Amino acid sequence: IPKIDAALKLSNNLSKLLLDLAKDFNHRSLKKCHERGHTKIRRSHSSLFSNLGFEAVRLTELAERAGITQQAMGKLVKEMERVGYVKRHIDESDKRAKIIELTEQGVVLVNDSMEIVDEVIAEYTSAMGQEGILDLEGVLRKSVSSLGISKVPDNWQETKGQINAA
Repeated sequence: IPKIDAALKLSNNLSKLLLDLAKDFNHRSLKKCHERGHTKIRRSHSSLFSNLGFEAVRLTELAERAGITQQAMGKLVKEMERVGYVKRHIDESDKRAKIIELTEQGVVLVNDSMEIVDEVIAEYTSAMGQEGILDLEGVLRKSVSSLGISKVPDNWQETKGQINAA
């Protein structure tokens, strides 16, 4: 029985449940993204787009927001620049810095992604109910805030009850 208890504890704990939910959400989102014609997008690219928004941002700030190295973010930017979603240029106020911004194709991707998130949330709401999804989001927001682990830039407005589930 101790072996079964250990297996259950390791396969069904908070960390594993959160990872499983995140993987599922990402899988559903990526599949819908590909269905909309954005076939060059991979799961790793979400750390670029979820931290870029619609404004031009320095590469160093993007990497910091995503919690990855500048080299790793630079690689993601290079990949997405090659396929036309972002462009980079020199920061005129500091010639050493690179500014990253969306192209027109990138804006389409971000707009599609916002719709896709709503679609996935609607699927979750169908399975969990409106109250369940709002409770989940509320607990997660409170947890992230209480633990001080939010990476949302200060200049981005956080809205209460962000989920607009159908």
